[in-house]
Amino acid sequence: MRVVLHVGLPKTGTTYLQSLLATQRDALRAGGVLHPFLRPGAMFQAAVELRGSAAKFGLAEQQVAGTWAALCDRARAHDGPVLLGHEVLAGATPEQVAAALAPLAGVEVDVVVTARDLGRQATAHWQEEVKLGDTRSFAELEAGELRADTGRDAGPDAGGRRPHFWHAQDWGWALERWSTAVPASRVHLVVCPEPGAAPAELWRRFAAAARIDPGLVDADAVPVANPSLGRSEVALLRAVNRELAGRLDRDTYLRVVKREYAEGVLAADGRGAADRPRTPYRLAGLLEEATGRWTADLARSAHPVHGDPAGLRPVVGGPDDPDPDAPVPAGVDPAAVAAGLLAQAGAAPRRRGLLRRRVRG
Repeated sequence: MRVVLHVGLPKTGTTYLQSLLATQRDALRAGGVLHPFLRPGAMFQAAVELRGSAAKFGLAEQQVAGTWAALCDRARAHDGPVLLGHEVLAGATPEQVAAALAPLAGVEVDVVVTARDLGRQATAHWQEEVKLGDTRSFAELEAGELRADTGRDAGPDAGGRRPHFWHAQDWGWALERWSTAVPASRVHLVVCPEPGAAPAELWRRFAAAARIDPGLVDADAVPVANPSLGRSEVALLRAVNRELAGRLDRDTYLRVVKREYAEGVLAADGRGAADRPRTPYRLAGLLEEATGRWTADLARSAHPVHGDPAGLRPVVGGPDDPDPDAPVPAGVDPAAVAAGLLAQAGAAPRRRGLLRRRVRG
């Protein structure tokens, strides 16, 4: 047996890959590949357990305790390749890496890091933070995170203050940290395809890193990405978050605001595709410099690479493209939206159509 551990990074097609593995579990098993199932959400809960971040995701410690060990037990019982992982593991410290691998002692382990260019990642990271309750504008995130990096030695898990964006998106650092317990020759980098590429290409590259037959699954069987918001919708959600201002517990916020409202109502309009925020041209130099350093380190390493590292050059907007920050849509009252969401949180869940009518007046 051997274990393939996919550790992210966040916003690098991980939802697509996780959904594909989950929905095609039987087809994988028929081909000798195990993607173990304990219960819905177990991979996520196992990663949260290892990272010690249950509270951040609205979970109780007892909900996640023992999940990783149970998955590893399933893996050890299988005679063949096993696929495990979740993007929450991308930021694991060396100590957490060691803890993750301890139940797999004596087992051959390959680690897969998926990476996407920093231009697309910057706005994706910002949007995801807003979905999680953040109220910052992109300009504030730019000043407080993108332009505030003090380097890997100042990482938050080492007692320093490295901004969350760089801790989560420094793929070179992720390769380095996971190589503290796995030989670099078995810590793979998968480059996400360029914009417009067929989604199946990401699966083919992942399968190559995992050393499994890509034809075991139907790569077109699941949607490609998380729901995306347009610039004005992000502005509205930020304003709603300010109105809510801690008035919901974490679990309720994630259910009612993130999943039902942001991803289920705002994203359902489809405006995000036409008005998607693009990282401003002014950040091109900063992001290209960081990417250049990591790519140079990669060229000197033993890490296998799947895809062309040139595809990691940052994709940013043009000099005349609109800024990511936009006004709240005219005619929409964030206070009224927040009131509707609070009412929904205090009652039995309503049908999405009713929510749609309420928040749009």
